Amino acid sequence: MLRIAIFLILLIGTCLYALWRGGAPERITAGAMLAACVGSALVRSDVELRFFEVEAGLFLIDGLLLAILMAVALKADRGWPMVLAALHLATVGAHVVKLIEPEMIRVTYVVMITAWSWPMVFALAVGTARHRARLRTQGYDLDWSQPIPDYEQPRIFRANGSSREFT
Repeated sequence: MLRIAIFLILLIGTCLYALWRGGAPERITAGAMLAACVGSALVRSDVELRFFEVEAGLFLIDGLLLAILMAVALKADRGWPMVLAALHLATVGAHVVKLIEPEMIRVTYVVMITAWSWPMVFALAVGTARHRARLRTQGYDLDWSQPIPDYEQPRIFRANGSSREFT
């Protein structure tokens, strides 16, 4: 029970830090993680029945969180969201494994869906701190990746000197 209290304090503290001091990717991720935490508390099974079979409510919430994390990871001008999405993919993968193999040991299922939460909180904290550091040193930090304008499209250069646009 103590580890759950410590985790919740770290999660709430990190998310508040990201909401207060982060850029758009940090704020969206923090909001999604807090919403997933609250949602998970609302949909979990009774203690006696918990984790004997796939936790459908948790699976749904984790799937929605993964979709948000993937969207942020693909659009953000940061590296840490991809790490966060990959960590959470392992959690969703644990639900899929339990769905495929219902005889999976209960403790293994619990560990597989909860263990990745700790490094996810750490990644958000580090990402937010790095965002603040870039603001201090550069004065700005782009939130989202910018498309390459047409006139800057990469070109393929051939040995004979000709070139064509890369598509």
